[in-house]
Amino acid sequence: MKNINKLFIGLCFTTLGLAGCSDFEDVNISPEQVGEEYVKPDYFLNNAIYLAQQDPDVAERVVVYNWASAARVCGEMSFLNVGRYNDGYNQAYFNQVTNWLKYATFAVERVDNMTDVTGHEAEFYPNIKAFARIWRALLIAEYTDTFGPYPLDAFMVDNPTFNSVEETYDYILSELKEATASINTAVEPTTDEAKGDPGFGYNATKWQKLGNSLRMRYAMRLSEVNPSKAKSEFEDAAKGASITTLNDMYAIQEYDQWNAWAGVYTRTWDDQALSSTMSNILVGLGGIPVTEQRPDLASYIKPMNYMGLKFDQHYAENTDNPTKQFWMDGIPENIDPRGLKIFCLPNDQTAENYIDKGSSKGHASHALVDEKGNEVVKLDAQFTWNYYPAGQNSSWSSKFAKNQVLSSIWDTGVLLGKNYCNSSNKRVWFGPWETYFLLAEASLYGWNTGISAQEAYESGVRSSFEYFGVSQYVDNYLASTDYNRVGTSVSFTHTTEPTNMTVNYVDGYTNAAQTMTYQYPDANKILYKGKKLNDQLTKIITQKYIAQTPYLALEMWNDYRRLGLPFFDIPANEATLTGSDMEPYWKPSSYTQGQNWQLYPQRLRFPSNLNNADPTGYAKAIELLGGPDNVMTPLWWAIH
Repeated sequence: MKNINKLFIGLCFTTLGLAGCSDFEDVNISPEQVGEEYVKPDYFLNNAIYLAQQDPDVAERVVVYNWASAARVCGEMSFLNVGRYNDGYNQAYFNQVTNWLKYATFAVERVDNMTDVTGHEAEFYPNIKAFARIWRALLIAEYTDTFGPYPLDAFMVDNPTFNSVEETYDYILSELKEATASINTAVEPTTDEAKGDPGFGYNATKWQKLGNSLRMRYAMRLSEVNPSKAKSEFEDAAKGASITTLNDMYAIQEYDQWNAWAGVYTRTWDDQALSSTMSNILVGLGGIPVTEQRPDLASYIKPMNYMGLKFDQHYAENTDNPTKQFWMDGIPENIDPRGLKIFCLPNDQTAENYIDKGSSKGHASHALVDEKGNEVVKLDAQFTWNYYPAGQNSSWSSKFAKNQVLSSIWDTGVLLGKNYCNSSNKRVWFGPWETYFLLAEASLYGWNTGISAQEAYESGVRSSFEYFGVSQYVDNYLASTDYNRVGTSVSFTHTTEPTNMTVNYVDGYTNAAQTMTYQYPDANKILYKGKKLNDQLTKIITQKYIAQTPYLALEMWNDYRRLGLPFFDIPANEATLTGSDMEPYWKPSSYTQGQNWQLYPQRLRFPSNLNNADPTGYAKAIELLGGPDNVMTPLWWAIH
């Protein structure tokens, strides 16, 4: 078992030192220079916070290819969203997250071992311990929500042993309760001390709010598997102050550097294209015309009852995506106002968030071809709204292999905006909207929160609109009864289910105008146990999903695994998903049978070096997992 500890300890003290940009250079001192006994506990915590921002190597591999793929933030690569995995990617994240946890644990232990502290430090260091416990709880949740069982005594004993996900969550909730209660909000850091916390500057009141909000987040994780514990923990946490304003948001500035300060979406070669799931959620939601948001786009607008050009020989059919096989030769009339703040259109050079990965020159240079590679149709993607369908892969799909427009998504698709890709944003760890949506969900269940479900829901939407700078639309948005492409509206009291409607489209091969019946997803065949497309819980989670985009991709995935919300379309292809852990469950005909949890990824595999380091410990972890070590084994708290 000591081999597990060695694996978890990793580099030990050798990486502790200067933690990044110049603002912190006068704070941290390497223990290699002065000896471990002189290292201050806030230096350890500073490293735990800094390194957890993820350097470009691991961020691309875990955030983009795994979390954001599974959460359908990005449609690219058909990676984790169809059950594919890479042991090297998993190992990179495993090694780093355990390193961050090591430093958070060392911060706690350093305070416990300091016996001769007096004056200001005697008051400040106990707060550092509390902050480190909160941060460690967050990181443990990140780990266990990604892999599963975690050794709670890691870095504290010679022979750590794995604990179940249930035991891990008991510990997380207990730690957050005790640590948050122990914070002395009267203690203020010195100017130099404050530099060590890039989120809150070690402001005790804000850390206390974060602790309470996190406790609500993790209590809600148990809503399906242990509702009584979820309720009691949530209600207790809701009594305290929480993050409810943008001023209290825990967010850390990104910098254009090759280190952990770099943005998590900054690798220029990644597509980061709009997914089919995200598109269907945003289009039509809220009834706010694009022409109000961007009058200069008026000439490209298409009415909401128009689906676009249909190309049934170039897009797979076997999915429950209601907009499948269509290519939009323009922009839908109504798009959620946050949509054009998060994503940018091809060649939309006037947009503040425009990112040019090729669309300024290549937007009209790609075609749909036949089996011999001869051009069938050439399309101009300039100022069009098109997504990357879940599951499309040229090695699996004969139709995709002929679709040069889709395979050239940099030139032709809607992409994540420039501000997320150039390290100019702050990475959000917890926003006020999440507190409100958690309160809305809890109130909907009848839990005692001190606020109605509708008030909390609308406050969450308003908070999100404020964050994205589109508050001028929020009143009309909240009153809207317009459905998005999957049958959900915004108004909290509007719970009428959508009915199928007649829409227009054009045959992309013949240019003939056509009509068809647009069929919303069959509510009886969706994963969500409520079997509704427009009930109030669906609205809450839909709005939470949009608001969390793109930084909180893990939480977006967590909500889907927990509830089956919002609507995620079944991956489409014509062949088996060779090389995917989903292959035994997914068939080309699966979409006719309806959704089930086995069609959506559930976790990451443990990296192979864990088994190599200690087969006994690894075997215990898999025993506690309760299923094989693959992408499709659900975690304890997930719906299955």
